[in-house]
Amino acid sequence: MSLFKTLLLSNQAKVVFKTQNPLHKPFPHSPSFIIRRTLSSSPQEPTKKPLSLLFEEAVGLTEKAGGNESDYQEEKNGLMSELRELEREVRALKENPKPKVQKEEKEKKPKKKVTNLVELFGSEKMVEKRRRESGEATVLKDLSPFVEAFVRHLYSKGYFNKANFLVDNKLDFSYFDSKYGRDFIKSAAYKFGKDHQEIAQWLSSKNLKTVALFGCPSLDKNNVFAAKWLRKIFKIQEDTVCSQCMLKDSCRHANKDVWGIATRNLLLVHVMKVIILYNLDQVPPKLTVPDEVRDSANKLLEEVIKLSRTT
Repeated sequence: MSLFKTLLLSNQAKVVFKTQNPLHKPFPHSPSFIIRRTLSSSPQEPTKKPLSLLFEEAVGLTEKAGGNESDYQEEKNGLMSELRELEREVRALKENPKPKVQKEEKEKKPKKKVTNLVELFGSEKMVEKRRRESGEATVLKDLSPFVEAFVRHLYSKGYFNKANFLVDNKLDFSYFDSKYGRDFIKSAAYKFGKDHQEIAQWLSSKNLKTVALFGCPSLDKNNVFAAKWLRKIFKIQEDTVCSQCMLKDSCRHANKDVWGIATRNLLLVHVMKVIILYNLDQVPPKLTVPDEVRDSANKLLEEVIKLSRTT
């Protein structure tokens, strides 16, 4: 029994000596050698760095952490190539700034000043087409002396205070060369007729009847109604006037009488709606106005100005 223990202790001592002795090399195929070799030779996966850190390391803002010189040089070369590519793109943009210049020129291009409704709402050709379709005159003639005197009278009475086309509210007849300016004169004349009804009773009956016998100055419903009212005042039959009218084929109110007139009083606003179109020569192209009718309209306008100054 003591011999067995002795042999056992001896074997254990050998094993301890072999494992602790540094000079002892295990056999390549032994388990202990395979385990140590496996642990020591297992490669460590490289940790990926963010692009911002690589950029800082490449330009020298921070020191490169870990890795050998070859890895560092390879990463540096890659970043430098990217930086060179960015520099080339920036250089190309600086050498070819045409799109930006064109955009700046387009933004700095002054806007066209709108002076009339033709420029604001459409081309002149379109407006001319609308005028032809509506039967209105397309050529604006110079204002007659009677109209100029009437415009000055309206201006002195404050009827052009809301005319936004007059600079500093100064009277300038060049602004009346457009259709918008002529329409403003007509509107002011209508308002003047409503404000000065007392003048109507002093107007020349002869001139009024001459204008009433001719017919309507346009196909607009308001002007047609005003002309029919004048004919009703002077007891002129509608068929007598409409049968000779040059616009009867296009008129929707031909041979129609005016109903609902509760008074026989002459209204100045109706007179102004009729004569102002003759005064401004804004009648349809098909309508040929006799000289006697124009003369009567001009005399009536002159009477309106004189009577307005005395009443």
